[in-house]
Amino acid sequence: MRVSVLHMAIRPNLDDNLKAAKTQVIKAAKQKPALIALPEYFSVPNCMGDFTDAAAISRETCNKTLDFLQDISAKIGNIYLLGGTVLQEDGGAYYNTSTLWKNGALIAKYKKISPIDCELKAGVAKGSTPLVVDTEIGKLGLIVCADSFNAELVKTVAGLGAEIISLPVAAMGAHPPVKGHPLTEAMARNYGVFVLKVGNVSSSMRGGRSAIIAPWGILGEVTDAPEDSILTAELDMEKLRAYRAKLSKT
Repeated sequence: MRVSVLHMAIRPNLDDNLKAAKTQVIKAAKQKPALIALPEYFSVPNCMGDFTDAAAISRETCNKTLDFLQDISAKIGNIYLLGGTVLQEDGGAYYNTSTLWKNGALIAKYKKISPIDCELKAGVAKGSTPLVVDTEIGKLGLIVCADSFNAELVKTVAGLGAEIISLPVAAMGAHPPVKGHPLTEAMARNYGVFVLKVGNVSSSMRGGRSAIIAPWGILGEVTDAPEDSILTAELDMEKLRAYRAKLSKT
Protein backbone atom coordinates (compact mmCIF):
# COMPACT_ATOMS: atom_id res chain seq x y z
CA MET A 1 0.00 0.00 0.00
CA ARG A 2 1.40 3.36 -1.04
CA VAL A 3 1.26 6.46 1.17
CA SER A 4 2.54 10.01 0.71
CA VAL A 5 3.42 12.68 3.26
CA LEU A 6 3.73 16.33 2.25
CA HIS A 7 6.69 18.18 3.76
CA MET A 8 5.94 21.90 3.38
CA ALA A 9 7.65 25.25 3.55
CA ILE A 10 5.12 27.30 5.51
CA ARG A 11 4.31 30.67 3.91
CA PRO A 12 3.58 34.03 5.58
CA ASN A 13 -0.12 34.06 4.67
CA LEU A 14 -3.06 31.68 4.59
CA ASP A 15 -3.84 31.82 0.88
CA ASP A 16 -0.27 30.99 -0.13
CA ASN A 17 -0.23 28.05 2.27
CA LEU A 18 -3.46 26.67 0.84
CA LYS A 19 -2.23 27.20 -2.71
CA ALA A 20 1.00 25.32 -1.96
CA ALA A 21 -0.90 22.52 -0.23
CA LYS A 22 -3.23 22.18 -3.21
CA THR A 23 -0.29 21.90 -5.60
CA GLN A 24 1.36 19.24 -3.47
CA VAL A 25 -1.80 17.19 -2.89
CA ILE A 26 -2.59 17.10 -6.60
CA LYS A 27 1.00 16.18 -7.44
CA ALA A 28 1.01 13.43 -4.79
CA ALA A 29 -2.32 12.06 -6.01
CA LYS A 30 -0.74 11.33 -9.40
CA GLN A 31 1.41 8.71 -7.63
CA LYS A 32 -1.84 6.91 -6.74
CA PRO A 33 -1.32 6.50 -3.00
CA ALA A 34 -4.02 5.15 -0.72
CA LEU A 35 -3.40 8.03 1.70
CA ILE A 36 -1.90 11.54 1.66
CA ALA A 37 -0.95 13.40 4.86
CA LEU A 38 -0.38 17.11 5.57
CA PRO A 39 1.60 18.71 8.47
CA GLU A 40 0.37 20.18 11.75
CA TYR A 41 -0.89 23.77 11.33
CA PHE A 42 0.04 23.64 7.63
CA SER A 43 -2.21 26.57 6.72
CA VAL A 44 -1.31 28.88 9.62
CA PRO A 45 0.87 31.83 8.49
CA ASN A 46 4.50 31.33 9.56
CA CYS A 47 3.43 28.11 11.29
CA MET A 48 2.44 29.78 14.53
CA GLY A 49 5.38 32.18 14.55
CA ASP A 50 3.20 34.77 16.33
CA PHE A 51 1.06 32.29 18.24
CA THR A 52 -0.54 34.19 21.09
CA ASP A 53 -4.30 34.01 20.49
CA ALA A 54 -5.91 30.71 19.52
CA ALA A 55 -9.30 32.31 18.94
CA ALA A 56 -7.88 34.86 16.49
CA ILE A 57 -5.93 32.23 14.56
CA SER A 58 -9.00 30.01 14.42
CA ARG A 59 -11.13 32.85 13.05
CA GLU A 60 -8.51 33.61 10.41
CA THR A 61 -7.74 30.08 9.26
CA CYS A 62 -10.17 27.37 10.35
CA ASN A 63 -13.19 27.63 8.07
CA LYS A 64 -11.20 28.41 4.96
CA THR A 65 -8.84 25.51 5.67
CA LEU A 66 -11.69 23.06 6.24
CA ASP A 67 -13.35 24.23 3.02
CA PHE A 68 -10.05 23.66 1.22
CA LEU A 69 -9.69 20.15 2.67
CA GLN A 70 -13.22 19.24 1.66
CA ASP A 71 -12.71 20.55 -1.87
CA ILE A 72 -9.31 18.98 -2.49
CA SER A 73 -10.49 15.68 -0.99
CA ALA A 74 -13.37 15.65 -3.47
CA LYS A 75 -10.92 16.32 -6.31
CA ILE A 76 -8.60 13.43 -5.42
CA GLY A 77 -11.54 11.08 -4.94
CA ASN A 78 -10.90 7.67 -3.45
CA ILE A 79 -7.70 8.66 -1.58
CA TYR A 80 -7.70 9.21 2.17
CA LEU A 81 -6.54 12.70 3.12
CA LEU A 82 -5.12 13.34 6.58
CA GLY A 83 -5.64 17.07 6.79
CA GLY A 84 -2.83 18.10 9.11
CA THR A 85 -4.43 20.17 11.87
CA VAL A 86 -6.59 23.25 12.29
CA LEU A 87 -7.55 25.28 15.34
CA GLN A 88 -11.26 24.55 15.57
CA GLU A 89 -13.78 26.00 18.02
CA ASP A 90 -16.09 23.58 19.81
CA GLY A 91 -18.33 24.62 22.67
CA GLY A 92 -16.43 27.85 23.22
CA ALA A 93 -13.03 26.13 23.41
CA TYR A 94 -10.33 25.89 20.73
CA TYR A 95 -8.74 22.56 19.90
CA ASN A 96 -5.79 21.58 17.72
CA THR A 97 -7.84 19.26 15.53
CA SER A 98 -6.68 16.64 13.04
CA THR A 99 -9.14 15.59 10.34
CA LEU A 100 -9.51 12.59 8.03
CA TRP A 101 -11.29 12.93 4.67
CA LYS A 102 -12.27 10.83 1.67
CA ASN A 103 -14.21 11.77 -1.47
CA GLY A 104 -14.91 15.20 0.01
CA ALA A 105 -16.48 13.79 3.18
CA LEU A 106 -15.20 14.28 6.72
CA ILE A 107 -14.72 10.79 8.15
CA ALA A 108 -13.20 11.55 11.54
CA LYS A 109 -11.57 14.24 13.63
CA TYR A 110 -9.29 14.09 16.65
CA LYS A 111 -8.49 16.79 19.22
CA LYS A 112 -4.87 16.92 20.35
CA ILE A 113 -4.70 15.65 23.91
CA SER A 114 -1.25 17.05 24.77
CA PRO A 115 -0.94 20.70 23.64
CA ILE A 116 2.44 22.27 24.38
CA ASP A 117 2.94 25.25 26.71
CA CYS A 118 2.72 27.97 24.06
CA GLU A 119 -0.56 26.47 22.80
CA LEU A 120 -2.02 26.32 26.31
CA LYS A 121 -1.00 29.92 27.01
CA ALA A 122 -2.68 31.01 23.78
CA GLY A 123 -5.92 29.30 24.71
CA VAL A 124 -5.73 25.87 23.09
CA ALA A 125 -7.78 23.35 25.07
CA LYS A 126 -6.84 19.74 25.73
CA GLY A 127 -8.71 17.02 23.90
CA SER A 128 -9.72 13.94 25.85
CA THR A 129 -10.57 11.08 23.50
CA PRO A 130 -8.01 8.82 21.76
CA LEU A 131 -9.03 7.85 18.24
CA VAL A 132 -8.44 4.89 15.93
CA VAL A 133 -10.39 4.75 12.67
CA ASP A 134 -11.09 1.38 11.04
CA THR A 135 -10.73 1.73 7.26
CA GLU A 136 -10.32 -0.64 4.34
CA ILE A 137 -6.61 0.24 4.16
CA GLY A 138 -5.99 -0.49 7.84
CA LYS A 139 -6.65 0.88 11.30
CA LEU A 140 -5.50 4.52 11.49
CA GLY A 141 -4.54 6.03 14.83
CA LEU A 142 -4.58 9.83 14.92
CA ILE A 143 -2.21 11.69 17.25
CA VAL A 144 -0.57 15.12 16.94
CA CYS A 145 3.03 16.22 17.61
CA ALA A 146 3.57 16.32 21.41
CA ASP A 147 1.04 13.52 21.83
CA SER A 148 3.95 11.28 20.84
CA PHE A 149 5.62 12.10 24.18
CA ASN A 150 2.50 10.96 26.05
CA ALA A 151 3.40 7.32 26.66
CA GLU A 152 0.01 6.36 28.05
CA LEU A 153 -1.80 7.88 25.08
CA VAL A 154 0.43 6.09 22.57
CA LYS A 155 -0.09 2.82 24.45
CA THR A 156 -3.85 3.40 24.40
CA VAL A 157 -3.93 4.13 20.67
CA ALA A 158 -1.87 1.02 19.98
CA GLY A 159 -4.15 -0.96 22.27
CA LEU A 160 -7.16 0.19 20.25
CA GLY A 161 -5.63 -1.67 17.32
CA ALA A 162 -3.84 1.07 15.36
CA GLU A 163 -1.71 -0.31 12.52
CA ILE A 164 -0.78 3.08 11.07
CA ILE A 165 -0.26 6.14 13.27
CA SER A 166 -0.60 9.58 11.72
CA LEU A 167 1.69 12.13 13.37
CA PRO A 168 1.47 15.66 11.96
CA VAL A 169 4.12 17.80 13.66
CA ALA A 170 5.28 21.41 13.78
CA ALA A 171 8.04 21.17 16.45
CA MET A 172 7.58 24.82 17.30
CA GLY A 173 8.79 27.11 20.05
CA ALA A 174 11.33 25.75 22.51
CA HIS A 175 11.39 22.23 21.09
CA PRO A 176 14.98 20.97 21.58
CA PRO A 177 17.07 19.88 18.58
CA VAL A 178 16.70 16.17 17.81
CA LYS A 179 18.77 14.02 15.48
CA GLY A 180 16.98 11.24 13.67
CA HIS A 181 13.68 9.78 14.84
CA PRO A 182 14.38 8.03 18.15
CA LEU A 183 10.89 8.42 19.60
CA THR A 184 8.93 7.40 16.53
CA GLU A 185 11.27 4.54 15.68
CA ALA A 186 10.72 3.17 19.20
CA MET A 187 6.96 3.66 18.81
CA ALA A 188 6.93 1.73 15.54
CA ARG A 189 9.13 -1.05 16.90
CA ASN A 190 7.48 -1.47 20.31
CA TYR A 191 3.88 -1.42 19.10
CA GLY A 192 4.18 -2.85 15.60
CA VAL A 193 2.86 0.18 13.72
CA PHE A 194 3.78 2.30 10.74
CA VAL A 195 4.30 5.96 11.72
CA LEU A 196 3.59 8.72 9.21
CA LYS A 197 5.52 11.68 10.61
CA VAL A 198 4.76 14.80 8.58
CA GLY A 199 6.30 18.17 9.38
CA ASN A 200 7.49 21.36 7.74
CA VAL A 201 10.80 22.76 6.55
CA SER A 202 11.43 24.89 9.65
CA SER A 203 10.63 21.99 11.99
CA SER A 204 13.23 19.63 10.50
CA MET A 205 16.12 20.80 12.70
CA ARG A 206 13.98 20.41 15.83
CA GLY A 207 12.89 16.83 15.29
CA GLY A 208 10.08 17.55 12.84
CA ARG A 209 11.72 16.05 9.76
CA SER A 210 9.08 14.19 7.79
CA ALA A 211 9.59 10.43 7.64
CA ILE A 212 7.74 7.18 7.07
CA ILE A 213 8.77 4.65 9.68
CA ALA A 214 8.20 0.90 9.99
CA PRO A 215 8.94 -1.39 12.94
CA TRP A 216 11.99 -2.62 11.03
CA GLY A 217 13.37 0.80 10.14
CA ILE A 218 12.94 4.09 8.30
CA LEU A 219 11.30 3.61 4.91
CA GLY A 220 12.09 7.15 3.84
CA GLU A 221 12.74 10.67 5.11
CA VAL A 222 12.99 14.09 3.51
CA THR A 223 16.22 15.95 2.86
CA ASP A 224 17.34 19.27 4.33
CA ALA A 225 16.27 21.15 1.20
CA PRO A 226 14.23 24.23 2.26
CA GLU A 227 11.37 23.55 -0.12
CA ASP A 228 8.14 21.62 -0.50
CA SER A 229 8.65 17.92 -1.07
CA ILE A 230 6.63 14.74 -1.32
CA LEU A 231 7.76 11.59 0.46
CA THR A 232 6.17 8.36 -0.76
CA ALA A 233 6.68 4.80 0.45
CA GLU A 234 5.08 1.39 0.21
CA LEU A 235 3.62 -0.05 3.42
CA ASP A 236 3.74 -3.86 3.49
CA MET A 237 0.67 -4.63 5.58
CA GLU A 238 1.22 -8.41 5.45
CA LYS A 239 4.74 -7.98 6.80
CA LEU A 240 3.40 -5.65 9.48
CA ARG A 241 0.76 -8.13 10.60
CA ALA A 242 3.34 -10.91 10.74
CA TYR A 243 5.53 -8.65 12.90
CA ARG A 244 2.56 -7.87 15.15
CA ALA A 245 1.75 -11.57 15.52
CA LYS A 246 5.30 -12.28 16.71
CA LEU A 247 5.21 -9.22 18.98
CA SER A 248 2.04 -10.44 20.68
CA LYS A 249 3.82 -13.65 21.70
CA THR A 250 6.72 -11.92 23.44
